[in-house]
Amino acid sequence: MTQISLTSGELLDIINQLNEVADNLDDGENYTLASHYSKLAQQFEMVHIKLKDFVPENRVANLVLVAN
Repeated sequence: MTQISLTSGELLDIINQLNEVADNLDDGENYTLASHYSKLAQQFEMVHIKLKDFVPENRVANLVLVAN
């Protein structure tokens, strides 16, 4: 099991970077890869929205990878 803890600010940084990469790829007409990065950004945005529901002291997203 692997766990990563991300604060709200770190999530926003990740989202911004993913969107920037997607925009650059879109400008370079690599639409498939741009779409992939946009979808990743959307997934992190959903995590960030859920994180806003927590009290400020507990605003940390713990992402866990479990392999069978």
